[in-house]
Amino acid sequence: MKFPNGAVLSLLPLLVFSAHAQTAPVFRLSSSSQIVSSAARVSSSTDGDETRSSAPRAFGASTNSGAIATRAPGRIGVDVHAGINGIGADVALAVAPHFNVRLGGQFFGYTTSFQEEGANVNATLRLGGGRASLDWFPFHNGFHVSPLLVFLNQTNVRATVIVPPGETISLDNGDYVSSQADPLHGSASIGVWKTSPGLMIGYGNIIPRSGKHFSFPIEVGFYYVGQPTLKVDFSGSACDPSEPQPLGCQPVQDDAGFQHDLAAFVRRNNNNLSYASFFPVASFGVGYSF
Repeated sequence: MKFPNGAVLSLLPLLVFSAHAQTAPVFRLSSSSQIVSSAARVSSSTDGDETRSSAPRAFGASTNSGAIATRAPGRIGVDVHAGINGIGADVALAVAPHFNVRLGGQFFGYTTSFQEEGANVNATLRLGGGRASLDWFPFHNGFHVSPLLVFLNQTNVRATVIVPPGETISLDNGDYVSSQADPLHGSASIGVWKTSPGLMIGYGNIIPRSGKHFSFPIEVGFYYVGQPTLKVDFSGSACDPSEPQPLGCQPVQDDAGFQHDLAAFVRRNNNNLSYASFFPVASFGVGYSF
């Protein structure tokens, strides 16, 4: 095909531009992800066989040693324990690297019968109530010191007293015979404060900072229950042992000698109970943290 000379001259600039475009270098714009990746590679440095990147590590990511960072605050743990205060359970919350708060309770019951001063006594012992503590771990192990508050304290002793007809009961310095027609009977109780402060020390963390789940805490300590108070109340009729019945018998409410000796008996035993103002704590448990 032949072109007129004018046509060839008019196509010459287009041919030159096409040839130039084929031989010129081509520039492409990199994506933002490629730029960030290149910058991270440039900023990384090598120390021996370990490569360290200047990019921040995400929380909880594996470290170079393979350990996984644990976040103690906010974790929850539970335990069951047994000891001289009975059987109980606790729930603990980690609030700081060295502190837990703990809430729980415990219970123990025991019933027995015996004879005392000529009377038949049926007694029931109850221990227990709620407790709250702040566990402080001063070292990097399970040793802890725990200020304690016992609330709704159920610790008490209750007893029923029956003096069989014709039996003699001794109260302080006086002897009294239970009436055949109206035998002596009564009740007794020993109570303590319903809210008591205390202190415990122990070993074992229900929420291990190592990230483990199981623990085996042991604790010893005490809480202050105040002066235990003995109360005794009698009904029925008491008789003078030197006189035959029904002579010399009268209701105990009207017997001034009986009431005087009963009050002295209560005072003496309350003095003997003063040693029980500090109640011991000792327990061993099994804990699990989530």
